[in-house]
Amino acid sequence: MPPLNDPRPHKRLNRAQRAEATRAKILEASIEAVGEYGYAGASIARIADRAGIAQGTFYNYFESRQNLLEQLLPMISLELLEHVREKVMAAPDDPIARERARITGFFEFLRQTPHLFTMLHEGEFHTRIGFQKHVEMQTASYERAMRFEMRRGHLRVTDPAKLSVFVRMLMASRDYISGHFCMRDGKVVEPPDHVIDAYMDFVVGGLFKQPEGLIKGEDDHAARRSH
Repeated sequence: MPPLNDPRPHKRLNRAQRAEATRAKILEASIEAVGEYGYAGASIARIADRAGIAQGTFYNYFESRQNLLEQLLPMISLELLEHVREKVMAAPDDPIARERARITGFFEFLRQTPHLFTMLHEGEFHTRIGFQKHVEMQTASYERAMRFEMRRGHLRVTDPAKLSVFVRMLMASRDYISGHFCMRDGKVVEPPDHVIDAYMDFVVGGLFKQPEGLIKGEDDHAARRSH
């Protein structure tokens, strides 16, 4: 920052730039308020106080509190996608390395953006529109990545319809893993190495090994007898 007696002229923000800066402060304050108090406790008063604005100023930028909250998850979702993309681009040109970069990138972003944990686990109930947009954005991106791997012959599955199901299964597993292994004493932590290893073992090898020498009918019959 230049000293107070610096003779150089200070660059002034124009009206549009000031408005954008204020809007960004409100969004950031909202994320912090939701992370600390949950969606229900993120009142306009708390948001305005954190952003350093008058409550009346809030309505110059957002129609309502709900309108603001619905925008938070899609905004952070874009940041998450970019973070994971950078991790994948930096990974070796290998399908398994890329998938490991995706899962570790997700958990790394979660740790760096601790408010996201609360937003994800409460968002489905408090911001249905924003939560759905987030899910659609993440699903579309991951499915494009998996279709890329499928076209290159890196996956066992060749049916796009089945691939779409697998994508959603893996995304759901990340959510459960984060809830069980990434929260300790109210803080978001890095999952243990064995968690990532187990996820990768499941993705790469699958959960069940195909019994050698059994045709499908025999395999199905053996499975039924085990119940």
